[in-house]
Amino acid sequence: MQCVIIHELADDELIGQPGFYRMSLERHHSQPCQGISVTSSVLRRLELASPADVWAYSKLNPNAYQPKDRSALIMGQAMASFIEGGLQEMARKFYQLPAEKPNRPTSAQLAAIDAGKATEAGIRSAVFWARVEADHRQVLTADEWDLIAAMGEVVRIDPAAQVALGGEPEITMAWFDAATRLWCLSRPDQTAFSGMLSDYKKINTQGRPFTGALCDTKITGYLYDAQMAFAAEGFEILTGGWPEQVGLVFQQDEPPYSVILRAIDEEDLRLAMFRNARARRKFRACLDANHWPGPGEHVGAYQRPEWQRERLLKEMQMEGLAP
Repeated sequence: MQCVIIHELADDELIGQPGFYRMSLERHHSQPCQGISVTSSVLRRLELASPADVWAYSKLNPNAYQPKDRSALIMGQAMASFIEGGLQEMARKFYQLPAEKPNRPTSAQLAAIDAGKATEAGIRSAVFWARVEADHRQVLTADEWDLIAAMGEVVRIDPAAQVALGGEPEITMAWFDAATRLWCLSRPDQTAFSGMLSDYKKINTQGRPFTGALCDTKITGYLYDAQMAFAAEGFEILTGGWPEQVGLVFQQDEPPYSVILRAIDEEDLRLAMFRNARARRKFRACLDANHWPGPGEHVGAYQRPEWQRERLLKEMQMEGLAP
């Protein structure tokens, strides 16, 4: 395997050469290349939903909607920080709100401050939240902070999880796909250049047992296999070698915060690469046509469940009304 260099992407720099890059997650998702780029989340949304769903939130769309709730994404970043350097590293990147924080100032309180008629509570609220908003770090509530600390401690003492999450955190892999003229950007939680790629997933079991089967259901339902296949594809292109191990670290978000590792075999990754390539072609076609169809563009025929069809036909036969 060739020597690997990780480039620090400057604020005024665009990616023009394939390679490994350090950048913020926001930059990763904000078209940082000398050409249009796609990420795993874009490709998976094309497979799971529709082009219209992708375009609705795309950075390329001048009329894009605001992103949905980002709490799960922020919690994932916080856990990555804890894994990288414990509470100290998490404190460097995240601002912990105190449990007894004041409410955000109302418009009436802000107007009173401007008019010189502020109450003590209004001033305290405005000063506190101004300080929070001026801080460069992302915000975690006291409960979120405590949850990450508790879950992170379980990960820290789990030998298998430590091995899986022991690589370089959140490195962006960038390569150019000549077939679609698109830059591809993959950013697994951990990249070990010895040949291991992994991603961390927090699971709310919603009362179900936390098992390998549940984790597999999540992999299939959210196309986590395609996410890791995208990473494996980039790793192979950039290093010249297929990664030796690719997998996911799942953790339940309630006591005892158990951890389950799921390795994904090369055959399954290669199957998922087919879906990624198909999604890239679909993205390019929509981009070239400037048309992002929704799920209802084509009229479809009603599909009656086969079990119901057979039951109704039997009932009709019994009454002598079979078609």
